[in-house]
Amino acid sequence: MQQWTRHLRGVPLSYAQIYFANSVGFGLALMLVSFADIGVGVSGLITIVVCHLCTVFFNFNRAYIFDGAYTFNALMVGLAMGGLYQLSAAYIIVLVIAAMLCFFFTVWLSGRLAASGLPMLSLPFLLTIWIIFLGVANFSGFGLAGKQQYSLQEWYPQIFSWISGQVDRWPFHDAVHLYLRSLSAIFFQYNDLAGAIIALALLRYSRISFALTVYGFLIGYFFYYYLEGDFTPLVYSYIGFNFMLTAIALGGFFLVPSAKSHLLLLFVVPVTALLLSGLHTVFSKLSLPLFSLPFNIIVVVMVGALHMRFKAAGLQLVQLQQYQPELNHYKSIYFKKRFQSQTFYHISLPVMGEWNISQGHNGAITHKEEWQHAWDFDVRDQEGFSYRAPGQDLKDFYCYDLPVVAPSYGWVVKVFDGVADNMISDINLAQNWGNTIVIKHAEGLYSKLSHLKPHSILVKEGDYVSKGELIAHCGSSGRSPEPHLHFQLQATPYIGSRTLRYPIAYYLVKNRDAYEFHAFDYPREGQVLRNVVLHPLLAGAFAFVAGKELKWMINEKGKDRQEVWTLHVDAYNKQYVYCKRTGSVAYFVNDGTLFYFTDFYGEQSSFLHRFYLHCQKVLLGWYPGVLLEDWLMPASFFGPVSRALQDFAAPFFHFLTGSYQCTMTLAEGLPPESGLMLRSVATGKFFNRVVKSSKAELLIGEEGIIQVKITNKKGSLIARCVA
Repeated sequence: MQQWTRHLRGVPLSYAQIYFANSVGFGLALMLVSFADIGVGVSGLITIVVCHLCTVFFNFNRAYIFDGAYTFNALMVGLAMGGLYQLSAAYIIVLVIAAMLCFFFTVWLSGRLAASGLPMLSLPFLLTIWIIFLGVANFSGFGLAGKQQYSLQEWYPQIFSWISGQVDRWPFHDAVHLYLRSLSAIFFQYNDLAGAIIALALLRYSRISFALTVYGFLIGYFFYYYLEGDFTPLVYSYIGFNFMLTAIALGGFFLVPSAKSHLLLLFVVPVTALLLSGLHTVFSKLSLPLFSLPFNIIVVVMVGALHMRFKAAGLQLVQLQQYQPELNHYKSIYFKKRFQSQTFYHISLPVMGEWNISQGHNGAITHKEEWQHAWDFDVRDQEGFSYRAPGQDLKDFYCYDLPVVAPSYGWVVKVFDGVADNMISDINLAQNWGNTIVIKHAEGLYSKLSHLKPHSILVKEGDYVSKGELIAHCGSSGRSPEPHLHFQLQATPYIGSRTLRYPIAYYLVKNRDAYEFHAFDYPREGQVLRNVVLHPLLAGAFAFVAGKELKWMINEKGKDRQEVWTLHVDAYNKQYVYCKRTGSVAYFVNDGTLFYFTDFYGEQSSFLHRFYLHCQKVLLGWYPGVLLEDWLMPASFFGPVSRALQDFAAPFFHFLTGSYQCTMTLAEGLPPESGLMLRSVATGKFFNRVVKSSKAELLIGEEGIIQVKITNKKGSLIARCVA
């Protein structure tokens, strides 16, 4: 996108940012509302232009201008001044000075507060407007004239009076008037029509934000009403918008929308009301408007306090801001469902082939108390025996002398060798752990492998090992009545350290003649398991490397089209697929065992979106019968009405859900080394009943993904990869 178009796009986004939004359409609606008063609308645009020029001239980060983050405070300064002063040459000079001052306040405060994890909100606006109000009065040369009406309300009063008349017919019409006028007062308009337009635009953009404005306003209104508060500041200044902004900020923007965030507002909004009442008394004596100060105080205090918790339970701060409460909610919920058990460092099984867990966590023999989170491995035959007859010699045991491999990347920090293997049924308590290797994978994360065969250790202290690298052989040294491998994770580098409960990243559990896939789980006693072995066709097909380009010839409903994807890595080292035709983006991860998508932005009608749904999670090893399951965002399956209803209910319960399943088989007519078939099903559920579904078949060959066929009730799509 060219620079000038991004500057233009940043104009409506400045308006949207006032409501914690990032939508051009919503911003345009708000901009039109500001022009209900010509002076207000023009002043707002002037301040935005000044901020854009400051960014270019002083070489600030333009990304913050393009999304409105550096401009919305200056915009509010322009809107406020435009509502108080008449347009003139002197006024334009003061307005430009104010815009520049607010811009530098914004840059400085945003950096300072962000370093502490605090939001800037509208603090630059407040500082600037108070300086202007206090300072301009001492300069008679400015000659700023009081406001004269140049507004639609003056020219077309019948429109505004008709809207107000309609509201008068409603129950509790006084509260409705106050709600609409408080909503419009954020843009320094004070009429029902402007409030109604903003409410409708907000409802279209975000159901949760709209509901929060109503909810927050009602809490504040009834707090005043039942405690017989002074309604004067609410009625004459319409600063009840502090309740609304507080509700959006803490109910769905900085906090993930939930029942608990809504409960929090029952405390926070009354506190905002107390601040509003108390500060109004002080600021009225200083002849300064209060504006959004109560909202700023309570939100900064609450966000700062929540950042200082020992455990982020219950009320969850938004980690990756989506600028829409619905997305903050859904993406947080589904990310937690998909990845909450995932660890940063992936630990694999320290063995090759199929092994049995002879003793698991909190086992009956030795895995007790401080050493309860450990596993013992051996190998067993179909009858469940760990040895072949007569079982009196070490070599009779199936696991004896089998390879032991590094469970992950790291440095060898401790090697203990030279302890002789025990005779069967004997134990060596004096050298309890026997021959042992300790590997450091990260600070506070070590693995220990014990009871190794003497003189079979192939590494020395200080060596760096790779995951799966052969490091020793299984033995029966130490407290080991028969050959087995003891494996544990621990937080310290010592032999004998207490164990650490830490999951195995990926493994397969044998269930008769089939396997079950487990991710970030804890193997249990009696399970027969193995590591995932990559299949070259699958590993090659999903080796999406940055710089690569994929071209698809797509036939859908008898029409042909082409879709070209390019593969990239962003500044945060996240890999993504970009569709040139639609501008859609799908983020993915290939960790060497799984290929999976993490997020999608763009057109749901694109082939990339359907590929994203049907390749949500793919195992890169070939194990027919293995079923992979995952969660999908329900928005991919349902229409706008269903989604809107779910949006309103989302903080409390979900009646729309999405799911994914994937299996693998041989491709017809092709040997395993030449062709595989992945079959996946994406479903949308209404109260856990499947109402929408689509099926996909991916044909994979030596050249990669050959063809994708997706079928649903509306028909089928066939995409062939041509490059």
